[in-house]
Amino acid sequence: AASQRALSQRLVVAFLGSASAGKDAAIRALFGIDFGEIDPIPGSTEHLRVAPMDAAGQVLVVNAPGFGDLRADVDARARGVLDQLDVAVYILNADGGATIDERRDLDAIRALGRPVLVCINKIDLIRPHQRDSFVRTTLVQLGVEAEDAVVTAFDPLPALADGPIGVPEVIAWIHDRLEEDGKALLFAKQLRNKAAACEAIIRAAARRAAMAGAIPVPGADMAAVTAVQVRLITDIAAVHGVRLDKDIAMFIIAEALAGTSKGFVRWALTALKTAGWVPGGAVAELAASSLGATIAGATTYGVGKAAVAYMGRNLRMTGPELRAVFDAEATRYRQEGG
Repeated sequence: AASQRALSQRLVVAFLGSASAGKDAAIRALFGIDFGEIDPIPGSTEHLRVAPMDAAGQVLVVNAPGFGDLRADVDARARGVLDQLDVAVYILNADGGATIDERRDLDAIRALGRPVLVCINKIDLIRPHQRDSFVRTTLVQLGVEAEDAVVTAFDPLPALADGPIGVPEVIAWIHDRLEEDGKALLFAKQLRNKAAACEAIIRAAARRAAMAGAIPVPGADMAAVTAVQVRLITDIAAVHGVRLDKDIAMFIIAEALAGTSKGFVRWALTALKTAGWVPGGAVAELAASSLGATIAGATTYGVGKAAVAYMGRNLRMTGPELRAVFDAEATRYRQEGG
C-alpha cells in the first residue's frame, strides 16, 4: 500500500548551474537519458526546461542555469512545477571555482526551504593533492555544510576514470531527503544505476530494522523487522520493474535465514546465547539491547542484497545461492558497523 501511494505522487528534481557545470551529464549519469532529446513540458523556455523522466510524467526534471528570478521568466505552467520542487541539485564547475552569483543562487533556493545538494563537479580536473583544500574552501564560500555536498565527475576524462564519480553518493543523499515524503521509491525507479538505487533503499531499511530490533516487547521486534524486510523486497522488485507478492518475499527471507550451522545466522545465535538468551525464552531485554539492533540491521541488509541478486538472476536462485549472498553481505555489514 505504501509503495502504491508513493508511485501515485509527483516528484520534481531541479538541476541548476552554469552552462558548463555539467547538468546534462549529471542527468545522463543518474537517469541514463540525454535531456536534450526529451520533449519539454508546455511552459518551458530556452532558459528553463522541464521534462518528464518517465512515460507517466510522475518524475519531472528541471534543467536551468540558475534560480534567481527564474519564476518571473516562465509562465504559470512551468512556475507551478517550480512551486512543487522537492529537491534541488546545484552543479558547480570545480574547474572555475565558486562565484558570488552561485552563492546568490544557492541562497535563493535555500530560502524556499527545500533540500539542496551541491555537487562539486569535474573534480577530476583538480590535482589530487589539492582537492581536499579546494573542497573545504569552496564549501565555506558557498555557506554549505559538508553533509550537503558531494564531490563528483559526471563525465570524467577517460584517462582519469572509467565512469562517473560520486553517483552512488548523490543517489543516497537524494533518497534520504525524499524518504520522509514517501517519494524515494518513485525516484529510485527512474535511476540508471539500479545497484546504487537499491543500496540506498537497503541501508534505509536496515536502519529502520535496527530501530525495530530495540522494541522492548517480546516478539514485537521480530514482527516489526519482518515487516520491514517484506517491504524492502517489494521495493527492490519495483526498482527492477518486477511485481512480487508477499509469498515470494517471505520465500526469500526464509531461504536467506535457513542456514543455522554456519555463516551470519550461526554467529547471531551464538551471540544471543552468550548474552543469556534461551530458545523459547524471554527476549525483551535482548530486543532492547544494541545486540538486537545489530542483528536486525545486518539481517535486513543481507536480505536486501540477496533480493537484489535474486532480481538480477531473473528470479532464479536456489536456497543455497540466496544464503551465500545473505551470509556474505550481512557479515560485511556487521563488521563495518552498518
